[in-house]
Amino acid sequence: MRLPPATIDPSPVDSTLLWGHGQHRMDSVWTNEAGDRSFHVRGTTILVPYRELYRPYLEAAGLLSVVPLVPMNPDASLITALVERWRPETSTFHLPCGEVTITLEDVVTLSGLAIDGDAVVVDIPDEEWSAICLRLLGRVPYDLVGGVAVVRITWLRVEFSHLPDDASQEVIEQFARAYALSLIGGVLFPDRSGSTVHLQYLLLIEDWERAGGFAWGAAVLSYLYREMGRSTLHISHTGTSLAGDLGGWVALLQFWVWERFPHLAPRDSETRAPATEDAHPRGLRWLSASSRQYGDQLFQYKLWFDVMDTVVWQPYRERALHLRGSVIQSDTFRAVVPLICFSSVMWHHPDRVLRQFGMRQHEPHQPHPEAEVRFFLRQATRGSSRGQQLVHASRESLDFWNRRHESAHRLATCRRRCWDSHSFTRFLNIVSSKT
Repeated sequence: MRLPPATIDPSPVDSTLLWGHGQHRMDSVWTNEAGDRSFHVRGTTILVPYRELYRPYLEAAGLLSVVPLVPMNPDASLITALVERWRPETSTFHLPCGEVTITLEDVVTLSGLAIDGDAVVVDIPDEEWSAICLRLLGRVPYDLVGGVAVVRITWLRVEFSHLPDDASQEVIEQFARAYALSLIGGVLFPDRSGSTVHLQYLLLIEDWERAGGFAWGAAVLSYLYREMGRSTLHISHTGTSLAGDLGGWVALLQFWVWERFPHLAPRDSETRAPATEDAHPRGLRWLSASSRQYGDQLFQYKLWFDVMDTVVWQPYRERALHLRGSVIQSDTFRAVVPLICFSSVMWHHPDRVLRQFGMRQHEPHQPHPEAEVRFFLRQATRGSSRGQQLVHASRESLDFWNRRHESAHRLATCRRRCWDSHSFTRFLNIVSSKT
């Protein structure tokens, strides 16, 4: 194995900011230990068959815009080369051109999911999971026993693939929930297995109107941030390695790459349909596209990111006025806030990428403490009482989210720390008392 020159020290001069050095995937890349293996992207696009009868329910829940984006399969080589440059300490990618990241503005523009609303977390009732399934789905998974609170997506596909012609309104609603649950578990929030979904998500779609009030886009971004952080720092809540796995809605990240780095995007001739500026959500413009093909794709992508010194800072600028009036109805996308999806609590830092909002970059907030970031990276997604604990344990983060409009970054005037060390100490005390 060829080792890098011993005279070159890749470590940061000051490790106060990038405390993950020595454990990051990039350290394995530097010593050639990572090899040429791409991440295994978890999740599935083979869901419960969609029917137009489900449309009003999904529209009420705020999930309809995602349905046409489901068929997109990400390029694992492209995603791996990019995610190797993800720093969970700052929630940004570190590139030669500076720091860049996927923000709430990107999520709402590319997916149409709401970035404003209630945090995606609900109380877990005392009711048995089997009873919840029977009430909301009309049937119980055959392998749902004891405290297991997950259902296989294959079971959902088999049980809910054929909607009876004479189905009642109640049955249609149950089938719509099954489709939404497979969409959530297979595309938006795939777990480590990539083939199961936690039933806590079923509670989110118990009431369709209430579901429409959730900030789904913020939850998707939180989950994606956490999964990238886990994969780059090789962290899991069980202590096992996640070095080769990557979860979250990775296709959304690929849309973002193609918007920000046109040189990596498919040529017009490689799309079966022209990419139009009027497509909504904007991710639709890339749905028919295919990644460019090269002999050694991962190596080529790594070389590109090593020398990439240009980025389209504002790819949606021409549509800004339209988006402000219809999709982005608040300034949440500029807020320095915790993004919440049950136990996933990750920080959104637009203050570190002001150029993406047409602003001049100033000194950003001090990153959050190592203990805080590691705490949330290790949190389990599963657990029969997890959601119930989070309502109490994440009270501080929920309070910050509910006051997100106060913390929205306004030009260069917002320099306040959103969560100081004393707040985090109180948070850990709450967690300890509830677990």
